[in-house]
Amino acid sequence: MNLNLSKINIFFVIIVSFLNLSCEKIKEKNPKRIQKDRLIASEKDTLFKREWIIIDYEDNRTEEIEIYISENNDTISNQYKSFVNDNIDTLNSHFYDLKITKTNNPHVYNGQITLHTKYKNLKLNKQNRRKIEFAYCNQNKDSVFLRYVESKKSNIINFQFENHFSNRLQGQLYQIVERDTMVNNEEMINLNQSYIMVDNQIETVNFFLDSEHIKEHKFKLGRFQLTEKK
Repeated sequence: MNLNLSKINIFFVIIVSFLNLSCEKIKEKNPKRIQKDRLIASEKDTLFKREWIIIDYEDNRTEEIEIYISENNDTISNQYKSFVNDNIDTLNSHFYDLKITKTNNPHVYNGQITLHTKYKNLKLNKQNRRKIEFAYCNQNKDSVFLRYVESKKSNIINFQFENHFSNRLQGQLYQIVERDTMVNNEEMINLNQSYIMVDNQIETVNFFLDSEHIKEHKFKLGRFQLTEKK
């Protein structure tokens, strides 16, 4: 009888050891996921800092330009505001207004973005067409994904976004304007396309800041009187 009990005890110990070993292997195969904010810079990312500069002219004209400056000193222009006698020149400006508010859902925010360009008051019809598209990042615990929303009737876009870590927003506004016209008695289309980065933090690794965009919007200073906007 005692011999049988001993065999049973040895068998039980072997089973428990096997289960413990199996559990350890499962833990190794399924390590705990590390949650991290993927919209902030890591070692491999190029970090950009957003700044506004002011250019004063002698004829009561002023320009305000938003620039993105990288760690490698690449500088690109983004938003642009033109003023005459302290009044904004809407025909020569290109900028956005952004509002973000909390919702009752955790990590979900409401947003409203308004694009200001010379086409803001364009009379839209079959001959004059305008589309504004906003692409922006959403982020849950594990991943980042893009969403798109567009408007063909208004320069104001309402949207909702998710960010598990903060209200940080990164995106891009795209506008395309098509106007039917006649040139030398031929029907033509006057086409205008524009892009603008959208961020609500001073430092960014905006997904849309690729090499082609940087090359296209490279910014160089001439002989201007500059003032940093506070």
